[in-house]
Amino acid sequence: MELLEKIINWAEKKAGISVLILSGSLAAKGKKDSLSDYDIAVYGNDFDFIKQDDWIDDIDHYLICIHESFEFLDRQIPARLIIFDEVLKVDFSFHPLQSLHTLISQKKLPDDYDIGYRILLDKEGIASKMQKPSYRGFVMHKPSAKDFQQNCNEFWFEIYHVAKYLSRNDLWTAKSRDWAAKEWLRKMIEWNHAAKLKWGFSLKNEGKNMKEWIDKKTWEDLHKSFGRFEKKDSWKAMEKTIKIYRRIAIKTANQLKYKYNQKPDDAISEFIKNLV
Repeated sequence: MELLEKIINWAEKKAGISVLILSGSLAAKGKKDSLSDYDIAVYGNDFDFIKQDDWIDDIDHYLICIHESFEFLDRQIPARLIIFDEVLKVDFSFHPLQSLHTLISQKKLPDDYDIGYRILLDKEGIASKMQKPSYRGFVMHKPSAKDFQQNCNEFWFEIYHVAKYLSRNDLWTAKSRDWAAKEWLRKMIEWNHAAKLKWGFSLKNEGKNMKEWIDKKTWEDLHKSFGRFEKKDSWKAMEKTIKIYRRIAIKTANQLKYKYNQKPDDAISEFIKNLV
């Protein structure tokens, strides 16, 4: 019996559970494979059993269970992120049944469901009243001038620290700050691409499947922006990261009709030059 079938069988017998909904990549129209996670929303009225982890054994043997929570429809939702013995990952979220009624009454589905969902279990026929997905969730919106400026400030703030820690040969800390800078670079790249498409661009979190949409030049340049765990190579990678960011940020500013603030660029670039 496959894991998904075991989960459905468990929920059918479990008092207090009314609905199971599969979302995420396995329910969407995008790329999926044998390594894709199961994202399962559990709706019901009694979740006291998740305070301990022994309920998982009623489904199947497992290796790891991480306790998390997130906000959804103005409620704090407990989640259990589980890797089962088959080394398959299932992200369970536990929602009060009232949240499902809220979903049904809304005119537009939240992005999590609008990219696609599958009803796995619906004991009382409630979930069948949900709107159909458009398969266009997480469409990017144009950033404000303030958001754009914050991105620039944050990037140069992190780059300052990358250079400082590399000059000290504190490689672990430098790599940590480098990744923070890369995240601001990623956001700028996404804005740039979305602006080209007049903001009709849906994307996945954390740069997933970036290679499928990014322009060839930027993708090739990014390969040179990740240095080895070594000072000289990391320094070259930082310089490449700066060049990519500057090019994309100025281009994005022009697309958005915002001003690229050259002052932190000039000052921190000069600071870096003096550290060499």
